[in-house]
Amino acid sequence: MSDNNRWLVTLPQCRQKEMLAKHAAFWTREPGSAALLGYVTESSRFPLQNLDIQHEGAFTPQDITAEFLRADTSYREPILPEDELFPAKTPLAPIPWSEGYCGADIFLYTKSRTARAKSPGKPPESLEELQAMLQPAWLDKLVESTKANVSAAADKSLVCESILRGPGDCLESLIGAQTLCLWCYDKPELLMDMLDWLADCLIRLHKAQLAATPHFHGGTVNRYHVWGPEENIMTAADVAVLLSPTHFRDIFLPSYRKIARSFKTAGIHFHTAARQHATALMEMDELDAIEWGLDSMGPPLEELLPLFARILQNKSVILKNVINESQAEMIRKKLPNEGLCLIIRKNY
Repeated sequence: MSDNNRWLVTLPQCRQKEMLAKHAAFWTREPGSAALLGYVTESSRFPLQNLDIQHEGAFTPQDITAEFLRADTSYREPILPEDELFPAKTPLAPIPWSEGYCGADIFLYTKSRTARAKSPGKPPESLEELQAMLQPAWLDKLVESTKANVSAAADKSLVCESILRGPGDCLESLIGAQTLCLWCYDKPELLMDMLDWLADCLIRLHKAQLAATPHFHGGTVNRYHVWGPEENIMTAADVAVLLSPTHFRDIFLPSYRKIARSFKTAGIHFHTAARQHATALMEMDELDAIEWGLDSMGPPLEELLPLFARILQNKSVILKNVINESQAEMIRKKLPNEGLCLIIRKNY
């Protein structure tokens, strides 16, 4: 979509110019630059809870009605004056768009604040069976939802990408974790073919949403509200916690490289419980940033700081779920600040 060089009316123009400069410095790890500081509120963890919408059970593209979209576009998270990340709306978070598009059944439970994907009966056992499961209606609804949010946002906030997961995550939702792990040994070639095809599907999904999203001063904002030049996306590899370093590098990583190569600015969502793959990620020239979810059941943060310091030598790093300002200050003192973004819990 065409570039939007207007400024938001909800923040002073000088503030936005400062933010753009800080975000640009984050991606280049500009020497002497300060860490980006952002905030996530408890209410943003499952935004649908803030809407006058109730749904319990199977969820399909047909359930995204005009009423559903009106409710979604009417809500905006409050802007925190201390937040250095851009105010942006994620269309219908946390719907699992990518899994639905690739063929999984989607379930939404607003009372328990849960959205999940599940294999639709018999899992695919061949590439042809996988290809037959594609559900284009999910792509159409993602574009419709994005356009509705762009129209409603006007110049008050930006619209960011949705939570679009990676090929490994989508395949796990279609064949199950146990089968995925067994096929690493029994059917690695089939796995690679499936992952490669799913990468093409997800590139198409990302590009369709980006085409419906105006650029803001030459770039877009990813799911973490970080502005990046041109097409700026985040993929995800939650499935990596199940995999050995060899299987992840040899079987799964080629599909993630394919996605990252398709966009100007690309990052990946990862968990600290899968830190055994950090070296493989650092060797991905196509990847600009790694976002680490700080897992409460994972290793202590202090043990991870040397790893993050190594990554910051050639990649930008986003740390999400920083528990408070004191922890953020400790991280800033012990890590290089160039290329570092901390997303701190607020009002949890």
